[in-house]
Amino acid sequence: MDTASQFPLRGFEKNRMEALIDGIFAVALTLLVLDIKLPENVPYATNEALWNRLVGLERHFAIYAISFIVIGIYWVAHHVQFHYVRYTDRRLIWINMLFLLLISFLPFATDLVGDHEDLILPCEIYGVTLLLLSGVSYLHLRYLSRHPYLATPELTPFAVRLLKQRIALFTIIPVLSMALAVFNTRLALFAYLLILTAHFLPARIDEHHHALSSGGDSPSEAERP
Repeated sequence: MDTASQFPLRGFEKNRMEALIDGIFAVALTLLVLDIKLPENVPYATNEALWNRLVGLERHFAIYAISFIVIGIYWVAHHVQFHYVRYTDRRLIWINMLFLLLISFLPFATDLVGDHEDLILPCEIYGVTLLLLSGVSYLHLRYLSRHPYLATPELTPFAVRLLKQRIALFTIIPVLSMALAVFNTRLALFAYLLILTAHFLPARIDEHHHALSSGGDSPSEAERP
């Protein structure tokens, strides 16, 4: 009997990679709140004084909420994409490590934007980080589609096309924000709320997955990328 047929090609289990990914996302989301801080050793004698100080932190609260939403949406997008991963290998692991490197950088980029309201450069750094995240997501999907033994049978060419469309959609918004930063850094910041709207648009990839899960036509081997 042929050895290759006895031991079909496969990679490593993905459980540990998923645990690491979720842990890094949790830490990044937690670190965001550290940028919201009152001056040390400065007591406030009245409620009004404390309230005025909190109002002065409005930008920090805004960037905290926006970055929390952005990171959360990237977690959901990665969760959806990782659903199609059956096994990992060394290259796929390091692609995900690069993704996590950028995620763990986002709290620092958030801090830059929060502390330098009138500067364009922090907005550009933040936007470039998100563009790189989209680029790594595309690299992850491309690698998975070219190594079908790592993927689930659900990763059909149609699913790959839908996932690429979502990645492209999330690429447009950072580009828009970076362009707006040249004219108005505050407007550039709130432009990221569009990513929330884009995220909750009807997702054909979800419909595709639900159709397969509910007993629809399963992808044939000929449809696999």
